[in-house]
Amino acid sequence: MNQRTRSMLLDSLYAIVLGLILAVAAQYISSFIPGDYSGLAMLPLIWLALRYGSPLAIISALLTGLIVGFTRQGFTDWLPPVLLEEVLPLLSVGFAGLFAKYTQKTLNNRRYSSTYLNIFTGALLTTTSYMFIKFWLTPLALDEISLLQINGWEFWLSLVVIWLIIGLVILIMARSNPKLIIPKRTKYLSRKETSSLLND
Repeated sequence: MNQRTRSMLLDSLYAIVLGLILAVAAQYISSFIPGDYSGLAMLPLIWLALRYGSPLAIISALLTGLIVGFTRQGFTDWLPPVLLEEVLPLLSVGFAGLFAKYTQKTLNNRRYSSTYLNIFTGALLTTTSYMFIKFWLTPLALDEISLLQINGWEFWLSLVVIWLIIGLVILIMARSNPKLIIPKRTKYLSRKETSSLLND
């Protein structure tokens, strides 16, 4: 196993653990602020997508969703609800991976306004997809009543709060330490570009 693979696996583990912690924390947030903030569990997964691309983030999201689903649903008749309610919405993090290349290139070139645009656009697309899958598509498929109605203000408040928190946290990470976004052996930059980053 080479160093890049070890780094990817370790970062994936970090993202899964942090995602689980945020999934628990989101339940407490929802008890103080109207809405549902379970989407905050995507924060480390979106970071992973921007760092390595969609495939690793999707696999990590799958594992995170299964673990969250098992803890909430149990093992009795768990498969359809867990896959639809917990796993499928989290797979939205794959959209963030579409912005990995240009997030890293613009960050490396210190074109910060473009970096911020990529981060917030990726976070918005991912959050919007997550919210509509979890609170519209899934209840429709399971013939259940949604916890948040998409025409209600709590739905849109939750979406905006989740989006802003995720975007701001990743933005701060990118600006304070670009290496948190750009791994040592990234596939999105040439060796020359990577060397200049590491020498800064």
